Amino acid sequence: MKMLFSKIVLALVISGSVFASVPTEEGLLKNLSNADLPGSFITVKMMLQSLSEQEKSDYVKLQLALEGSNIAVLQTVYSNGQMLTSQVKSTKYFPDLLTQIKREKTPEKSLFYSVMMMLTTNRSQGLEAFLEKNGVSVVRNKTILNEDKMKLLRAYRSHLVNSKGKGDAGSPLNPDDPKAKERILDLFRSNTFKRARNIELVKKDNEFMWKVDWKSAQGFFSNEERQFRAIDYSSGDAQIKIEASNYLLFNGTNELPKFMNMKDTKGSLYKIQVLGLDVRKAEKRLVDSYEELKKTPGQEDTTNSFLF
Repeated sequence: MKMLFSKIVLALVISGSVFASVPTEEGLLKNLSNADLPGSFITVKMMLQSLSEQEKSDYVKLQLALEGSNIAVLQTVYSNGQMLTSQVKSTKYFPDLLTQIKREKTPEKSLFYSVMMMLTTNRSQGLEAFLEKNGVSVVRNKTILNEDKMKLLRAYRSHLVNSKGKGDAGSPLNPDDPKAKERILDLFRSNTFKRARNIELVKKDNEFMWKVDWKSAQGFFSNEERQFRAIDYSSGDAQIKIEASNYLLFNGTNELPKFMNMKDTKGSLYKIQVLGLDVRKAEKRLVDSYEELKKTPGQEDTTNSFLF
C-alpha cells in the first residue's frame, strides 16, 4: 500500500513539474494539446475565402495518409461545399509532404502546410524544416533535459522497487542530513527541462500566451493548453501571418481550430474555416484516388497563394 502511495505521489510531482514549467520548442511544435490519432488516414475539409473577393470561396479537402514517418497528401479544390467530383477545380498529389515543404520556395506555402502538418498529425517536422530553411534550428528536448533530476528520479524508482513498500528508510529523497534533504527536495521539484532562452510568457490580445522567438518568426501558443494561436514570419519584404482560433473536437477526439486567418507576402487576407475532420484506420490509396480525380475536365491551378 505504501509503495502504491509513493508511486502516486511520484507521478503527481513529476506531472506537476512538467506542466507547470516553461514549455519547450519541441513540445510546442508537437501539438501536445491534441489527443493521439485513432487512425492513420486523416481528412480535413475547409472553406477558403479571399477577404478581398468576399463573393469568392473555394472548398478544399486535404487527405493525409500516415505511413510510418512518411505523410502522403491528396489535395482537392472544389467550387462548391458539396465537394462532388463534378465540382473539382484542381487536384494534386504529393507522396511525401515533408519533402515538398523542404523544396517549396514560396514561403506562405511551406509555412501553411507546416502548420497544417502540426495541427493534423501532431508532428513537428514540417515547422522544423521551415525554420531550418530560415537559419533556425529547433532545440531538442534531450539537449535541455535536467540530467541531475532524472538521475534522482531513477534512483527513487529503484528504491521503490527494492524497498517493496517497507518505508522511506534509505530513500534518496530522505537523507539524514536536513540540509541535504532540502537540496534534494528542491531538485525533485525543479523543472524536468532547463528553461529555453527564446520562450517567454507575454500578454497578447488580453490573454497570456507563450511566445517563441525564432528571429525570423515568432510563434504564439496558449498558456495552459499550449494550443497554437499564431505565427508571424518576416524576411526582407516578405511578411506572413497565420492565426488560429475557436478550437473544436470535430471527431469527438481530435481538435482543430474552427477558424484560421492568413496574410500572404502580397498582403492579401484569407479566412479559412474548418468544416470537418475525420480520422480512420484504413482507406483507399491516395494515389489511386488522385488518378481518378485528375480525369475530371476543366481543371486549373488554384489562385490561392498559399496552396500548392
